[in-house]
Amino acid sequence: MADSARISVIDKVRRFLSNKNNLNVLKLELKDYFFITLGVAVYALGVNIFMLPYGLTTGGVIGIATILYYLTEWNVDTTYFIINVCLLIVAVKTLGLRFCLKTIYGVVCMTLILRVFQNLIADVDAEGHLVFPRLLGDEIFMACVLGGITDGIGLYLCFANNGSTGGMDIIAAIVNKYKQMSLGSVILACDIIIISSCYPAFHDWFRVIFGFVLMFICSFTLDYCLNKTNQSVQFLIFSRNPQKIADAIVKTGRGVTMLDGEGWYTHSERKVLMSIVRKNEQMYIQRLIKSIDPYAFVSLTNANSVWGEGFDQMKVKAEKQQKNRRTLVFASNSTHKLNEVRAILGDKYDVRSLADIGCRIDIPRITGSIQENALLKARFIKRYYGFDCIADDTALECDALNGLPGIYSTTYASVSDEEALNNQKAMLHSEQYSEELSNEMLNILHTAASNDKPIVHDDVKGNVDKVLEKLQGKSRVARLHTAVALVTGEYIDPKKNETHIFDGILEGTIAETPSSEPKFFYDSVFIPKGYDQTYDELGVDVKNQISQRAIAINKLKAFFEKKA
Repeated sequence: MADSARISVIDKVRRFLSNKNNLNVLKLELKDYFFITLGVAVYALGVNIFMLPYGLTTGGVIGIATILYYLTEWNVDTTYFIINVCLLIVAVKTLGLRFCLKTIYGVVCMTLILRVFQNLIADVDAEGHLVFPRLLGDEIFMACVLGGITDGIGLYLCFANNGSTGGMDIIAAIVNKYKQMSLGSVILACDIIIISSCYPAFHDWFRVIFGFVLMFICSFTLDYCLNKTNQSVQFLIFSRNPQKIADAIVKTGRGVTMLDGEGWYTHSERKVLMSIVRKNEQMYIQRLIKSIDPYAFVSLTNANSVWGEGFDQMKVKAEKQQKNRRTLVFASNSTHKLNEVRAILGDKYDVRSLADIGCRIDIPRITGSIQENALLKARFIKRYYGFDCIADDTALECDALNGLPGIYSTTYASVSDEEALNNQKAMLHSEQYSEELSNEMLNILHTAASNDKPIVHDDVKGNVDKVLEKLQGKSRVARLHTAVALVTGEYIDPKKNETHIFDGILEGTIAETPSSEPKFFYDSVFIPKGYDQTYDELGVDVKNQISQRAIAINKLKAFFEKKA
């Protein structure tokens, strides 16, 4: 049994390593841990060489630990470890397990490396006290400068690689997650309180002043390094071969916008490319442009703050009335549908229409089920507009017609039953983002009708008349079936989308004749079970309470409440 279990583990490892994506993820994780270790070592070196020998106090948990060391001679590494264990218990829920795993690793590393450096650097006097050599003689100000720079670089190496040295870094990371405040600024605020507590303990203003100097230099170094690596640049490219340059930049993972321009001297039309990339990608893009068109005219400017896809997120306070509301897009412009959904979900949700987000594309029904049609619409909005999205699709299913009109409910008048039953389109996989689905989305964009063309409405009367004709002399049992798709998660990488489907089914029958002139779907002929009137006759208020869409949306609402 042990041998078979061992072989099973080996097979899993072999399969894992054979996947290139898994290998890339593994390499990135190992890189993170390497630089976290390096950052911790640099920070610990600064503490043992520049801080402890000169009696300097900085902020953070290290600052607290050093104050206690000066007062009680408790080991810095032991105090540091105990305080961080308490902070990590709070951090796991807020920052997530992945961040905290690396933080735990950073804390353990810091504890061990502090002890190792103390054993290597410090001597023990006759009374058993640790004595640290002063490498800079009596130059305490230089110790402040070099200590601040060293600690700032160490913190940068940790933060830039998704890690932390614990302590105030954890508090800074929590604040930075929700607020537009730099890491250095948050640490600065915490450190002011800690360093100021030196005076009641030592009654020495010089110790406090030098602590502030060290803290300021550390904070400045951290922000400088982070901003330097996160800085972005904007390219404006004027070329006679813009398409090829645009295609090449897109392959790097960055976006390009093609603008229309006119050369005023020649009065000839020109295409202008605009692209924003990270500072560290600048040289590669420049070489790429030169290799395609060495005579291109290129303007490059610094972009200090870039928010959006592939860059940073805007972290600003929402307006008071919007603060506790979740924004959702309902993929429709139907006033009736929107009012129904908003009434069910209530004030906790800001439900927006397609027009509200600037989407004027009529997303077609192109798959083999109403679930897939709804999912396609929701994924399209999530991918190209970024919002969490709900979308629906509805079908009338008649037992006597083998479930027709089904997915052809809005086009039933224009298709034959044979075509509807025998030419069902292949269903797209609903559980993961596929290349096929991506191509379908791009087709929607590329083939979308211009605003100048009239919108073709459903032939409601033709659909109703055909259903009534086909059901003559047959069972009139039918149902309305609505599928509501929810797509949330990361829109930059659609493979990380979270998708859910909620079905609402309302049983009923089809009336012998329409109760009114058919205007919307099959409302003039569908009689819900338990009633003797059609949807039209029951009115909007009753319909919104019992409808198949209401059933599906209530399931969605229950799902949200369960996750809250």
